[in-house]
Amino acid sequence: MNWLTVLNNPKKSKKDKLEAIGFIRDTLDYGRKPDDMVVEIINNLSKQAVKQDDSEIKESILDAMLEGSKAPFVEKTINLGPIVKHLNEFNDACLSYILSLLGNSGEIAYRAIIESYKTNLSLKEDVEEALAEMDYRIKNNL
Repeated sequence: MNWLTVLNNPKKSKKDKLEAIGFIRDTLDYGRKPDDMVVEIINNLSKQAVKQDDSEIKESILDAMLEGSKAPFVEKTINLGPIVKHLNEFNDACLSYILSLLGNSGEIAYRAIIESYKTNLSLKEDVEEALAEMDYRIKNNL
C-alpha cells in the first residue's frame, strides 16, 4: 500500500499526502475491490485520520472513508474506534463526516456520541441526519 507509506511519512508534503488520499479514494470508488479489502483500507484510513496533524488532510481522509464505505457490510464492519477515541482533535468540518460515518454504522452504541453534538449549531443538521440514518438502519436490520 504505497499510499499508506506516503501518509505515514512525516517528511512527505501536504500535496503528496492529499494526492495519496485521492488515489485511494479513486480506488475505493472505482476499483471494484472486495468488501473485506475495502474494510481493511478504510480501517487504515481511520487510524490515519487520527495520526495526521493537518485538518485538510484529516477531512480528505474522512471524505474518502465516507464515500468508500457505501456497501452495507462495509459500513457495519469498519472500525471507527480510533476516531471515536480522539473526537476532540477534529474540527467541525471533520466532525460532520464522522457523524455520518457513526450514523451509517447503525451501531446503537454511537447514539450518545452523535447526540452529544446536538448543542453545536453548525452540526445540528448533521446530527439529525446521522440519527435518522441510524434509526433507519436499526429498524430495517441493515
